[in-house]
Amino acid sequence: MEMYKSWAQRLGYGVTVVDEMPGEMAGIKLATIKVVGEYTFGYAKSEVGVHRLVRISPFDSGKRWHTSFAALL
Repeated sequence: MEMYKSWAQRLGYGVTVVDEMPGEMAGIKLATIKVVGEYTFGYAKSEVGVHRLVRISPFDSGKRWHTSFAALL
């Protein structure tokens, strides 16, 4: 969610968090944001689908890879 909020703000669009549901352990389980600006629908519709983020977690002392998924509708 933060990635898309910063993308929209960088392009000068207005961003509002409509709804946010925290995850059971950590993170965000579900979020709805509203992006307002010229041509936002055209830019955002190309982002529809499942995105995967793989990283080394700073909270894991074993330095293992962790995978997060984001589904954009």
